[in-house]
Amino acid sequence: MSANFVSVIFCRNCYSRYVEISEWEGGRAVLHCRTCGTTEEIAHFTLGRCRVTNTELQNARDSQAKRGKAEK
Repeated sequence: MSANFVSVIFCRNCYSRYVEISEWEGGRAVLHCRTCGTTEEIAHFTLGRCRVTNTELQNARDSQAKRGKAEK
């Protein structure tokens, strides 16, 4: 069984999963959504990681967040 380690950030503006840390500024991470272009600076947090199987990772890639509803 193959597994992957992932951290996932979602954009609350457009619900995209294509969010990345574009740069680090003085201990603050600058997040950037590649879909809608929203940029946000965050501080005092860090990303964790979790281990998922290839099937779980593909299911997450295939799912889509619904406005106002959390994914299960």
